[in-house]
Amino acid sequence: MGIVHAWRGAKLVAVTGVLVMCAGCVINARSASPTSVSPPSPPTAPAATRSSPVSPPVSSPHSATSTPARLTGPGTYAFSYQGAVGTIQVPANIMDPRLERYGDYRRLAKARPITYLIAQVDNRSDDTITMYEVVVVTNDGQQIEATSVSDYVDIWRDAFATEDGDVAKYNQGIELSNSSNFYLHPGAKGTAILGAKEPIKTVKRVFVYPAGAFDRVEARRTS
Repeated sequence: MGIVHAWRGAKLVAVTGVLVMCAGCVINARSASPTSVSPPSPPTAPAATRSSPVSPPVSSPHSATSTPARLTGPGTYAFSYQGAVGTIQVPANIMDPRLERYGDYRRLAKARPITYLIAQVDNRSDDTITMYEVVVVTNDGQQIEATSVSDYVDIWRDAFATEDGDVAKYNQGIELSNSSNFYLHPGAKGTAILGAKEPIKTVKRVFVYPAGAFDRVEARRTS
């Protein structure tokens, strides 16, 4: 033991009674026990973070994209047509002095009351404005048609057209009807009085036929 014999470049080493042949190396001592190594821990996934619920954005009533509510109800409505502009009182105040002569004649004829509308028109267009008709749509969807008050004066006048009728009152109706016809030439301004059979208690929309039965525009409430 402990004797090293050379044999063809190899060394025989006797270690604790066991011969080991090692080519080109020298064994000096017993190898140390390998140090145990723990396997690497698998990567830990980041803990999930619970996000707080987010409420959807709510449009502000004053945001730039909000559409202003349409004004409805009785009041003054404005319209324009081919350059002509006008306003309409829907309905007109029954105490307006411009309506007095119509009320007086209606009572002479013992006719039923009507609802009046008063239109102020500035005809800046190249067409003649006649205020042919105004249609009022109520909150419950009823359509109320208002035409020239001269149409109603003609009906009232017929009460005096009998054989024993009052000729003076009949002729008064002719004059009142003629003076109530509305033909506004380009560049002129004027007032049109219209009448409707039904009372106007609610107003949802107002449509105007300024120059005949085919051209319609919508009037918008201003006050």
